[in-house]
Amino acid sequence: MATNQPHPSHNPRLAQWLLEAPPFSELTVDQRDVVSQEMRISEVSSGETIATISASDPQALWLILEGEVVLSDLTGEALETRQAGELFGHAIVFEEAPFGNANYKASASTNVMLAQLDRQSVDRLKAASAVVASFLSPQPGDRLRALASGTASRLSDLGLRAPISGEPTLSIAQAAERMTQHQISSLPLTEQGKLVGIVTDRDLRTRVLATGLNPAQAVRSIMTAHPLTLSSDALVDDALHLMIKASIHHLPIVDDQAQLLGVVSAGDLLRTQAPHPLRLARDLKRARNVETLAQLAKLGPSVLAGLAHRGSEVAEVGRIASLLTDTITQRLLDLAQDQLGPSPMSWCWVAFGSQARMEQGLISDQDNGLILETEPDKAAADYFKKLATFVCDGLNDCGYVYCNGGVMAMGQWRMSLAKWQSTFEQWMRQPDPQSVMNCSIFFDQRAIAGNDQLLVELQSSVLEQAKEASIFLRFLAAEALRHVPALGLFNRFVQESDEAHEKGINLKKGGVLPIVDLARVRALEGGIALVHTEERLAQAAKNGIMNERDADDLIHAFRFIGNVRLKHQVARFEAGLLPNHLVDPHELSRLHQRYLRSAFGIVRRAHDAMSSRYQL
Repeated sequence: MATNQPHPSHNPRLAQWLLEAPPFSELTVDQRDVVSQEMRISEVSSGETIATISASDPQALWLILEGEVVLSDLTGEALETRQAGELFGHAIVFEEAPFGNANYKASASTNVMLAQLDRQSVDRLKAASAVVASFLSPQPGDRLRALASGTASRLSDLGLRAPISGEPTLSIAQAAERMTQHQISSLPLTEQGKLVGIVTDRDLRTRVLATGLNPAQAVRSIMTAHPLTLSSDALVDDALHLMIKASIHHLPIVDDQAQLLGVVSAGDLLRTQAPHPLRLARDLKRARNVETLAQLAKLGPSVLAGLAHRGSEVAEVGRIASLLTDTITQRLLDLAQDQLGPSPMSWCWVAFGSQARMEQGLISDQDNGLILETEPDKAAADYFKKLATFVCDGLNDCGYVYCNGGVMAMGQWRMSLAKWQSTFEQWMRQPDPQSVMNCSIFFDQRAIAGNDQLLVELQSSVLEQAKEASIFLRFLAAEALRHVPALGLFNRFVQESDEAHEKGINLKKGGVLPIVDLARVRALEGGIALVHTEERLAQAAKNGIMNERDADDLIHAFRFIGNVRLKHQVARFEAGLLPNHLVDPHELSRLHQRYLRSAFGIVRRAHDAMSSRYQL
């Protein structure tokens, strides 16, 4: 039987859980004081019904102070249990119930102590706190969207100075004089305020001094026309990514009318932190041998950890990690050709998996292949075998261990374009478990070096076939559903152990991969060539293959799970431990545990939709 207790603000259990239980733990001191005054404390005996909750019109919110409450459907079937520090009374998404629209009954499975907040108080609290409003939303994606940090540094945070610029009609000598006068290493060139080109001190050295060009000529003759640019609200990480990828050291910043706002230099970004990926990428490109390259590559995890500490989220860290891997691979290919001589035909080195998707973290193996222009003769085959072996061995020396599944160019995945095309065609025409597993790896592909048109041609033919291969897509969907979110009975986390007997939630197998697999299937349905998971989902929604809200929910679930895994790996790295994917749920705050369950719930719903679509 329920009994009421006076003076809720003096209840020690209430004080404890308002500090520790989400979302109250995220409130200000004043907000918590108000909540504690407005809550009504009661005790309910084991077996008694507490309330029947209408998901479409919730009347109150209960915080469990002691004991355990079972939530069941209206027929009495148990859906979930909740313990001290958890809430009920709001709309809850249950695995077996209609999404966000499940009426349920709450009953005491033990003697319980509860703190109840009436509807008016809940409404006031939601209006005052976005955290509470998002937490109590019947849509799990709302909770994750509310976590968008907005703290990542933007280019405008660097304090852009008014730019020193010139006109393309200036002579080279006049441009050089202006750069010297203002002690700048680049000069943007404008016409009527709009950027048309840029000249750098490197241009003066290589295009003027080294060639003996007459400095009286117009600077237009040596400028880089239509240079790459970004807007001032772009992230610092966007600039970093662009400068590493394009091997440039100066990046003009413009408004939406192409009016010049300033120039960001490599030096500006280098000053934001150290060690820095731009410096590391520069040194990697200059490495004279594999030994030096391997020593430099060991700096990669500390550079990535530094990015995470600065506020970069998993998407930005993944891009930079993958670009560093690209740079190492490209340098190894250069060193191999220095040793072996020029190649006998056109080729393309291709990355697969997380490197291709630009979603690498602090640990990664290597997945790669080599596309050859034509079927090689014996001499050419020997050349490319030596080249691939040199590069794969070098990657292993640099910390990218050999692929357990043998997906490497030094093995069987070194073929002519025609053979690659026939291999994919065979996989899709006669799908079996092995071919479907291969496709889950090889459909994530990106050109790293060589003739990228070879990969463009391969992707074009493969995507065209995939759209029409309904049986194959059904097999691929079934394979995607093998990776399930790590959420078990009654919404409890599923944990596993590794070879080192460490235990935790596998956020790769039970978190990231289920979303990666879902995005891949959706992309192939629509013939989408993009490989980054978030971009695939966004494009699938744009093409009408997915509901826009469902795609956005998955994107935010992917980011949240990835950020939890990234922080875990950084913490292990800095503690001198090998980064892994197993996160002990007790490492997480109660708020983040609840949000992780929300993220897993979103994936589970997406699995159900795919299963229904393909009748699996």
